[in-house]
Amino acid sequence: MLANMISENTKPTPIRPKPPYRVGLIGVTGYAHDYFRSLNALVAQGRIEWGAVTIINPDEAKEQIAILDALGVPIYQDYQSMLEAEKRALDWVCIPTGIGSHTRMTIECLNLGLQVLVEKPLAPTLQDVAAIQAAERASGVSVAVGFQHKYIKDTWHIKQSLLDGEIGEIQKVDCLGMWPRSQNYYHRNEWSGHLYDGDSWVLDSPLHNGLSHMVNLILFWLGDSLDTRAELIRVSAELYRAKPIEGFDTVRTVGVMESGVEAAIILTHASLHQMDPEILITGSNGTLRWRFCGNHTIASKDQVRTIGSPSQLKVRELMFEGVLDHIAGNTNQLCTTEQAKGTCKWVNAVHDICPIQNIPAQYRDEVVVEEGEIFDVVDDLENYAIRSYYDRCPFREAGAPWAILPHERDVRNYTAFEGKFCEVPEREDPLARASL
Repeated sequence: MLANMISENTKPTPIRPKPPYRVGLIGVTGYAHDYFRSLNALVAQGRIEWGAVTIINPDEAKEQIAILDALGVPIYQDYQSMLEAEKRALDWVCIPTGIGSHTRMTIECLNLGLQVLVEKPLAPTLQDVAAIQAAERASGVSVAVGFQHKYIKDTWHIKQSLLDGEIGEIQKVDCLGMWPRSQNYYHRNEWSGHLYDGDSWVLDSPLHNGLSHMVNLILFWLGDSLDTRAELIRVSAELYRAKPIEGFDTVRTVGVMESGVEAAIILTHASLHQMDPEILITGSNGTLRWRFCGNHTIASKDQVRTIGSPSQLKVRELMFEGVLDHIAGNTNQLCTTEQAKGTCKWVNAVHDICPIQNIPAQYRDEVVVEEGEIFDVVDDLENYAIRSYYDRCPFREAGAPWAILPHERDVRNYTAFEGKFCEVPEREDPLARASL
């Protein structure tokens, strides 16, 4: 009798469950609150049902708990208890948690046959990605990764336009994004700005987290078929730290694809002023300019046309719509683990190519804004970044007095993160030695 009970309780969820799908959510505060709101809206529409929720910080989630209690939703204090108790009641689990927990949570859900949406980035290292993909193959379930722009039609329309040769043969790609982040941003949880969180690599940075959508989109658009991404064969990088964190907050990196196309990316959280990300793809017959906020333009010799862009709130809603379609087996227009793997490879490679350079104190400022938030910024970084972007040159050639020469490496056979430059510093200000 006991054996039968165990067999029943561990029976995997069908790969294609029937709607309305019963969703489990791990976390409801921080960025997970956005997931909670989007999922709760789908519940209100009758599209899905709450299955269970994990909340480890109830004092910070009183509003969410009240909503869930009113709906009779089971709440657990750790995700493993939720999975153990509700594995037969859940169809789908959302994982909007810290980077270091993505791998184990995703694999545990896959082992139960559950559909998974895991927030970007997929995982810290290529080894983690390999483990997740092995669990995918064993379970027969494909993971959806939260690179939101991969779930909207505009992204796929742009890819088809590039494949159709609307701007000719792609020659180069350039990307620039400057999103200032305050000290509060890095204090909002235990892993922001960290290389390692005590249990796992994190490798948090603008390239791997806040602005990683740009990396994912570039690799996708440079892929040689509609649903594939480009493969990196060579990477150069220069990494900088202006803030009291373990990781880098400013990066310029150039990736060379198998096709020979070069993509240059400049991203920072250490500027004083904000410039929303844009990607410029230059072809032999025109250009594509993609903007994080605002419309996109495709300019060829024959015409200039505009592609409308949904709001960021709408982009998130469309991601959940896309995942629901994926669970139902209706579409493959999503971000798969294979597509997300390219971003992980690029991030791992820059860490294994280049040590992080501290920007000396004489080039840094601490700025307090009216709201009281404190920003650690680099003097005149905006000018250096814009010059580097338009001239396609390293920061040193753009005039930055603190810049180093880029480091470079062939990554054709790069399959595992080495951590050669990621010795975790003591839990103190890693910039202290730069001010001596």
